Amino acid sequence: MSRSGTAPLSEHFSLDQIAAGVYAAVASDLGGAYSNAGIVDLGGATLIVDTFATPQAAQDLRAAVERLTGRPARWVVNTHFHSDHWLGNQVYADATIIATHRTRALMPAGSAYIRMFKENPVELEQELEEDEKAAEAETDPVRRASLQRSIARGRHTLAALPTLELRLPDLTFHGKLVFHGAARTVELIAPGRGHTAGDAYLALPAEGIVFAGDLCFFASPPFLASCNPPAWQARMEELERSPFTTFVPGHGPLGTKKDIALQRQYLVAVQEMVAQAIRQGRTLEQVLEQPLPEGFAAWGSFPQRNAVNVEFLYRRLEGTK
Repeated sequence: MSRSGTAPLSEHFSLDQIAAGVYAAVASDLGGAYSNAGIVDLGGATLIVDTFATPQAAQDLRAAVERLTGRPARWVVNTHFHSDHWLGNQVYADATIIATHRTRALMPAGSAYIRMFKENPVELEQELEEDEKAAEAETDPVRRASLQRSIARGRHTLAALPTLELRLPDLTFHGKLVFHGAARTVELIAPGRGHTAGDAYLALPAEGIVFAGDLCFFASPPFLASCNPPAWQARMEELERSPFTTFVPGHGPLGTKKDIALQRQYLVAVQEMVAQAIRQGRTLEQVLEQPLPEGFAAWGSFPQRNAVNVEFLYRRLEGTK
């Protein structure tokens, strides 16, 4: 993997070349991308994976695509319905946007908060003011950094609201969609329920690369609130058994199967922690006060996500006890 020096610089992401004509766009901490994206030169046509959380970041990605490949993107993949991966879609009006059937169906509900903010941006402004006060008062450096990332994302979102358009995919699929180019063949795969009900990932068989969307979170807690834990664990196991070697996650740095295994271990460990607490009759508030299982306590780039995960699992498992 090598950092590309030929693409335009962006405050929103960095570019890593991971094969000839293949780039990972990794979100910067304080930019408007928030999630990762990808660029794949098929040979004669260009495909991109996800469009970030804001049009500003997506516009810089478009500039990078055209600089690196000499053409605009023909195909745009939305890996799932969470809006931090597709609010830049409007920048690609001349491309065909693709997602699974279920992802497209879920997108309107998943972006309802954006429509609310467009109608009443004062609410977002107030949230940002509260977060800024909290960041100033926060003494824990990890939590302060997390608040600062949220503030940066909110500021970029606020700036985008006046012209932000919610563009849904043009084409939907189920199972597998294969793209054949002069340089390579790639496979867009819908593996079934996992992180969400409509996940998709892009596989490059010849290069051993997967653009995994939010099936993979590396160096940070995965976001569980839309997931089916057993199904997601199965998806991770499938990727661990696959012949692929390089994985571009939806969030975090590039990784390998070791990173997927660690993510799977987090999911199992947190479920076991919550299930044991429920068996012991502990309340949600008491569980939220517990430290994370050993090995994940330092995984704190998004500490608030751990609380969301614990609450999701508690309410899910409490209903089955």
